[in-house]
Amino acid sequence: MRSPRTLLRGLVAALLVATICVPSTASASSRQDRTEKAILRAMNKVRAQNGLSRLRVDSALARAADAHSATMLRTGVFSHGSVHARLRRYTNKRKLGETLAWMSRCNSRKVVQMWLNSAAHRRILLSSKFRNVGVGKRSSSARCMVTADFASAH
Repeated sequence: MRSPRTLLRGLVAALLVATICVPSTASASSRQDRTEKAILRAMNKVRAQNGLSRLRVDSALARAADAHSATMLRTGVFSHGSVHARLRRYTNKRKLGETLAWMSRCNSRKVVQMWLNSAAHRRILLSSKFRNVGVGKRSSSARCMVTADFASAH
């Protein structure tokens, strides 16, 4: 029979592995705040002006975007990182894309305009392959981090 100390070590090790391997969705939210909704409206307005279908909110992508924005705000590191590996923890959609924004104050129109002014971000925002999106915004008194995670319909 195992000692209580050995069982406790095994339990702690299992919890540590679960904490590292499972995406952090407890603090990540799929609920949109006013700014996130305004960003989505601005994106869909631009897409409509370009003859593209509306983006639909995907709750898994919204959790992924929110978690990434929270991580960037907490660490002060503005980066896509391993975007495909990260998003695969939330979705199995075929095509994936991501746009990021970092500003001193959150402004939905300025965020979308920044993306439109960048060729790479514009290509993602105006891709007909993307039908689903999750927008996550996190802010402090000095920074606003926005992540938009895109995916195909299937």
